[in-house]
Amino acid sequence: MISDPNGPADTRMMGIVHSALRRDLIRTRIVLDAGPVPDDRRVRLSEHILWLMDFLRHHHEGEDTALYPLVVRCNPDAATLVRRMDEDHRRIEPAITELEEAARQFGEPKSDSQARVGAALTALSDVLLPHLEREELDMMPVVSETITDAQWRTWDEEANIAPKSMSVLGKEGVWLIDGLDDASRDHVVHLVPAVPRFLLLHVLGIGNRRHFAAVWSGTDAAAVPSQPIARASGRLP
Repeated sequence: MISDPNGPADTRMMGIVHSALRRDLIRTRIVLDAGPVPDDRRVRLSEHILWLMDFLRHHHEGEDTALYPLVVRCNPDAATLVRRMDEDHRRIEPAITELEEAARQFGEPKSDSQARVGAALTALSDVLLPHLEREELDMMPVVSETITDAQWRTWDEEANIAPKSMSVLGKEGVWLIDGLDDASRDHVVHLVPAVPRFLLLHVLGIGNRRHFAAVWSGTDAAAVPSQPIARASGRLP
């Protein structure tokens, strides 16, 4: 899919990332609420939570250090809204840290910290979910009006793609498209040129799909699809 580089920024990827985050918060809650988590799944779930929090932290860093400063340079009137995003991120960071600490403890042999993980997950959800919605509904329209699609893609390349290895990008890509609707999946995969797309989906993708499936397989969490705002707020089935 070719977009107009001089046209408004196509910010759909932000919503897709947020939808994957919401999906995994719900999946994690389902597993925790189903009763004591068996040892093998507990280790997998602990590792996944830590991976997810690392992804989230870097996601916010890319916004704070590059995207939103660019938006304010191009549109000083956006400064108030950008400050709100920064305040949100600072409130979210301690909740990320607490969930990471709880997950590390949870992953230890014969851990009894499942309740701590559940409480930390609730605390994170309470601050993260409203932020994700504000960012999509309030911030992204301003971003789209302020910067071009070429500027958006340059930011994405420099902040989210170039610093990462092919194996890291492959893992993130499989995670993003898990449970996506067809149109959103098509958007994600066609952001990648044909040859690396084949590698990411059909070579690296095999192991990555198995890796993520093992976290949820055999639980009700496995059936939870990606969570766009409309579904997360109850406006979609």
